[in-house]
Amino acid sequence: MEKIFIICLCFVAQNFAQYLSNCSTISLTSVDTVILGRNHDGNISNCLIVFNPCNLIKEGFEFPNENISKWTSKYSSITFNILGVGFAVLGMNEKGLSIGHMGFSEAKYPPKDERPVLDQIQFITYVLDNCANTKEVINTSNEIRISDESYTREHYFVCDKFGELATIEFIEGKMVLHTNDIMPFPILSNDSYIKSMNYLKSYSGFGGDKTIPERTFGVEEIIAIGCNRIDLYNKLRTTNIIESAFSILNDIGFNKYPPPDNIKIHPNYGTQFTVVFDLKNLKVFFKTKSYNSTREIDFDFFSADCVDGMNILEIEKTEKGNVNNLFNKYTFENNRNYLLERYKNSKEISKEVIEFLAQYPESFICK
Repeated sequence: MEKIFIICLCFVAQNFAQYLSNCSTISLTSVDTVILGRNHDGNISNCLIVFNPCNLIKEGFEFPNENISKWTSKYSSITFNILGVGFAVLGMNEKGLSIGHMGFSEAKYPPKDERPVLDQIQFITYVLDNCANTKEVINTSNEIRISDESYTREHYFVCDKFGELATIEFIEGKMVLHTNDIMPFPILSNDSYIKSMNYLKSYSGFGGDKTIPERTFGVEEIIAIGCNRIDLYNKLRTTNIIESAFSILNDIGFNKYPPPDNIKIHPNYGTQFTVVFDLKNLKVFFKTKSYNSTREIDFDFFSADCVDGMNILEIEKTEKGNVNNLFNKYTFENNRNYLLERYKNSKEISKEVIEFLAQYPESFICK
């Protein structure tokens, strides 16, 4: 497949980088379940929520003289997709495995070798299609390769229903892992895990004397506030885990306080949506900047048979409560219409790029 999509991804990366915005991901555990929660910060609000059935044959984008990845999805999943169907930024599959990515400017992916290659924007889809737990994600990350020609730079936070965690980063061409035994706190934002934990050491209660800040301005504040709140949750564990996750994510997001006067911001500055996955009960909870009420999706509502097709829902077309019945069957037209609407004010993204993105899921084949 022609790699025209890189123009779009390059624009998105540059556009987000201009303004104050730092995505963040956390995990919490309780007696009953394990959750992964993520803030998506940026300046464009809408995204597609997609139920992806299993047994779909897919392939990665073409890179010159490379071994292109081809696979059949083993597991169904629910994903949140900024660039349309097939381009997940986070998700959870039927095995209770969840993964999300965050921008990471230091990322340098491995040099060319014989392994099958993916663009980074397809890595989350590949993982959710093929892996049942965090250990399998780590093994898969060694078996395939993210192309260093990818225009956006990301790192990944992984959690499964057993509470097994991993941060996956590519630094100087090598994969760097942090798992439970070397992760003091289950949190990640837009800097490396090591740097993030070093920031924490300067704060009161974590080895330093700096006061925990009240609001976020960047990664350092996200980590300090987030670790403080996670530490408090772990000591008490008396509140609802879903509510606790949303509360922590609100504290480390960008909607709790009005925009600061001295920092350049986009008019639509803020945390655009927050998602919490219940990994044992296979439920999805989310809020948006436009509607702060909690919405819920039941994984088991959908048919995992690829004959029944994919189901999609625009996140901005939800307001409150259970939204299972708001999903529509995927069509090329509704995927394309979402993209046209989302990028209607963009001068940098051509209709040619939008057509390419819209056409990509048309290549999926039900096995």
